[in-house]
Amino acid sequence: MIKMKKCCADCKYCITIPRNNKYGDVDHLCIVTDYYIGNINRDRNKIKIFTPGGRELECQYEQK
Repeated sequence: MIKMKKCCADCKYCITIPRNNKYGDVDHLCIVTDYYIGNINRDRNKIKIFTPGGRELECQYEQK
């Protein structure tokens, strides 16, 4: 049995915003929490996400 990891890259609430520079950089934004996401391929069950003020963000992960 293959266990799939749940990560922000597979969430339907994660949108990709291009920076329109010559390097092709993109930013990832969670529309539930209104925060930009880094490390979108990490398993979300193994990490906790906090605001700059220290409040833990509630994830509403739903697969695409």
